[in-house]
Amino acid sequence: DLLPIVSDDNLKSFCAAFGTTGKSPLFHMAKVTPEAVNDDILKGMVDGCRDNVEVTIQDLSHAHAMLDSGKNNHSDSRVDLVALGNPHLSISELKRLTDLLHQNGVNKVKVDVVATLSRHVQSLGLERGYIKKLEEYGVQLINDTCWCMICDPPIIPVEQNARILTNSGKYAHYGPGLTNRKIRFGSMFDCVQAAKTGELRLSIPSWLPRKFAS
Repeated sequence: DLLPIVSDDNLKSFCAAFGTTGKSPLFHMAKVTPEAVNDDILKGMVDGCRDNVEVTIQDLSHAHAMLDSGKNNHSDSRVDLVALGNPHLSISELKRLTDLLHQNGVNKVKVDVVATLSRHVQSLGLERGYIKKLEEYGVQLINDTCWCMICDPPIIPVEQNARILTNSGKYAHYGPGLTNRKIRFGSMFDCVQAAKTGELRLSIPSWLPRKFAS
């Protein structure tokens, strides 16, 4: 009962990151995924496990630091590309991106912002006015591919020391190897702030106490 509402977008992002970084082919999320709602079933699942591992806040801090692998100890906070849509943006994420750009007073993005999405979602976005607004802000939208296929310029910055900011745990994990560029990891709000300023301001996730932040 104390869990926050977990949206379909939350689950989509978690599943993508889990499937990319983990070794298990399946997970059950207590009180969230349909098969893991009943207390008796949950107890049976836990009792049936051979090993139980407690995930600590230190573990989460370490995982966050690994995904934000492009961070350095210097003051260089520049961002050269904002990469969104991994997995593809949903219609609700498209709306959120549009709203955040408006709420943060962005007239034109200061760095390249590229998002991948399906033709279906782009069609819905056109009907609802999101696509027109995003294009006016300078956001580039791409169909029929995903970030695992976008490995080189002109979309990936030419400079070897360039920094790509993403809100995708999946892309933050495999992006450095695919692009040979530094990857920063933040929220969609962080991505919009970087689009506005060209820099990633230190943003500590609300679930990560400051003393554990890397």
